[in-house]
Amino acid sequence: MTNRKCFMRNYIQIYNSMKKLPFSGYLINGSNGEVAALSIEERLQILRHVHQNVDRNRLLLANAYCESTKQCCEITKLLASNGADAVLVLIPFYHRRSLNEDAILAHFRTVADSSPVPVVIYNNPGVTNLDISTQTILKLAEHPNICGVKEDNVSKIAELMGEIQNKKLNFEVTQSSGSKLLQSLVVGACGGMVSLPNILGDEVCQLYKLYKENKLEEAAKLQYRLASVDTMLILANLGVPGMKAALDLLGLYGGPCRLPLQPLPSHDIDKLKDRLAQNGFL
Repeated sequence: MTNRKCFMRNYIQIYNSMKKLPFSGYLINGSNGEVAALSIEERLQILRHVHQNVDRNRLLLANAYCESTKQCCEITKLLASNGADAVLVLIPFYHRRSLNEDAILAHFRTVADSSPVPVVIYNNPGVTNLDISTQTILKLAEHPNICGVKEDNVSKIAELMGEIQNKKLNFEVTQSSGSKLLQSLVVGACGGMVSLPNILGDEVCQLYKLYKENKLEEAAKLQYRLASVDTMLILANLGVPGMKAALDLLGLYGGPCRLPLQPLPSHDIDKLKDRLAQNGFL
């Protein structure tokens, strides 16, 4: 099987396993989808497949990552014309030393001005080595075509929610880490765009359900278990190889990584397997 066929099989199987879960939408071509290793046509191919099969009551969000504002504007239009309901936009970080607040504002506003669909800001300092400040996010939130942010920092989420309510802005804040989902919901986030449902979709949905039912003690216990796995994948730098290995361990299809990423070493697979088992997921 060619690497491209493996890649499509991976996406299709994961998506099919999620169709019955009560997600409000899907984010495709994200970090764990190896977006940086995909050609534009591969990204569109994945989007078209999901669009043809997705419940149209669910939001379909696609990652529009590119290393220039012009390219980001162009791919945003392609994503919209191929079925995306909204796009996720990351800072182009190759020239991060020159990206002051004016540059960041110009990038997002230019993309939002040209985009046929709403734009969601993705603040990911772990990848970009740039942290978009609360005040910059709030300035961007005033743009009519910028509808939300994907943010990891719980303190910043709490600060944003306070300012959004004070200013009466129509702007949503979501958590980007599965290990911090409950904490973020408690301080006002509307939900999460997290990678953990790739392997533990039922459990993440159960966490949200427990929160909505105000069963916070049960929710906290489940959050501890989810965080144990999520922090191992993130903080131990297992990353994409770790997510693929977890999929394989849970009976789904992880498949090979694209170079330069390497398969997870066997000793790390054993540690991951133990962690999943210890928390009742395997």
